[in-house]
Amino acid sequence: MPYKRLLTLSVTLLLTGCLGTPKPTEHAKLSAYKSIESGCQENPPKTLQTECSVFSASLQKEQLLLDEMQAIREDAHEEPAYIALADQEAEVMQRLQRDRAALAKACQTQMPAIVKNDDINSATFCLLFDENRITLDEYLYLKRYAPRFDENRQYLAFEQQYAEQKLKEGLKAMNKGDKRSALKAFKSAYDAHSAEAAYLVGIIYEEKQIKKAISWHKKAVAAGVKRSKVNLARLYLRIKLPNKAYEWYLSAAKDGDALAQYRLFKMDAKSKSKKRQEEARLWLERSAQNNYPQAQYIYGLQLLKQKKREAAQKWLERAHQNGIRESGFFLGKLYFEQESYKKAYPHLLQATDKGEANYLLARMYESGLGVKKNSVLAYRHYKKAHEQAHDNHVKDMRRLQKRLTKKERIAAKYVGKKEAKRLVEIARRCGPLADEKNIRRTNKTIHIVGVAVKPVQNANGVIVYGEHEKVYYIIAPELARSLSDYQYVDLKAKATGKAIVISSDTGALQPVYQFYNSRQCSTKGK
Repeated sequence: MPYKRLLTLSVTLLLTGCLGTPKPTEHAKLSAYKSIESGCQENPPKTLQTECSVFSASLQKEQLLLDEMQAIREDAHEEPAYIALADQEAEVMQRLQRDRAALAKACQTQMPAIVKNDDINSATFCLLFDENRITLDEYLYLKRYAPRFDENRQYLAFEQQYAEQKLKEGLKAMNKGDKRSALKAFKSAYDAHSAEAAYLVGIIYEEKQIKKAISWHKKAVAAGVKRSKVNLARLYLRIKLPNKAYEWYLSAAKDGDALAQYRLFKMDAKSKSKKRQEEARLWLERSAQNNYPQAQYIYGLQLLKQKKREAAQKWLERAHQNGIRESGFFLGKLYFEQESYKKAYPHLLQATDKGEANYLLARMYESGLGVKKNSVLAYRHYKKAHEQAHDNHVKDMRRLQKRLTKKERIAAKYVGKKEAKRLVEIARRCGPLADEKNIRRTNKTIHIVGVAVKPVQNANGVIVYGEHEKVYYIIAPELARSLSDYQYVDLKAKATGKAIVISSDTGALQPVYQFYNSRQCSTKGK
């Protein structure tokens, strides 16, 4: 070894030995070892002293070699010495990596004993090794020292995984109607910093424990779950605090929640204040723009009343596309006025509970407007319109009685059978439309149409808002993952017969029945 290099190494070793501790790592190559080095020196683990000593010795030797290589790198006369050092450094680096791996393995092996002995210094040190994974027992132990580890990557990774597992357990229990188990799982998830769990705990408490429900929904809002604002508004309506309810609806509406905007419209519309009434119109329009079907329907009717037929038609069409069948009658009338009889016909046919719809159908059949002339069918619709007190259509019926032919009677039967067959086919493919009775029947196939939202980010299903503001919960994880808020859905689903009872938008209790999604079942254009 050349004298110069020997002198440098000897002096360095002498100085290091006098200090008693290795020189802090400065080379970029050793930056990954810096935290472990500091841990071994400043917060030495009781049970890993031998492994730490071996690691520190390897690190010290690597540091010295790198220092010497750096000192002679620019000297052309020292090239042979530099190459020899580089070979030696490669061997030392391999040894350092093995020593680090041994230290990590020792941590992984000894963590159960470290936890048992409440050796928090050793536990903290062992968290320096990203490749190691902590167990539930270790997580629960570390959590006792919260928030000390709230920024540690291993701790946070396990906590997130644990929270998601508990959320799934809770949702599974809810699906079975086991609220006690669901509550326990959700609270564990909340303890693992799941904001969504707070929302779900609030949902379970809504039926019977309003004070607790309010407290948990407030926790959810504080943690970033905006959906809880609507639930808070509903709960305050239940305890007769409409001003507090208004505040929460307003906050949710400003976040862009279409349902909250619609509820504000309903509340402001009843106000005697002209300013609030004007605000009601604006909230209704915003809710309609955000795709809430009931808002689109009501907004369309308002525009129709104002004789703004073109704009009214646009919103009524959107409401109808989003599952509001009642809008079909008004669309049928508008299409009839525009002489778009073929477009009017199916809408009017689905509104035969209304006298005016029957009257317009009678005129179409009598004059052959968009359909084949048929005096029998015209007679029947005039008769229905008369019975529904639309007008006195006795003269119309008498006029048509004189024209009835055998051929038209046969054709009328065919038309009736064709429509009945169409409805039967839809029911066969999609099931009957949801009503108060069939949603309670376990395993009954139900046809559900409306717009859907995810209650929370990691939900296992979606809330569907249907006609007449009916609310359903569809257990369908894949649908929940792919859905955007207030997106139209047309579903064939299986009823579970179970319901979660929550506060309704009117301040009363409302059962939300649960279903399993079977498949998409579009009937548009059928």
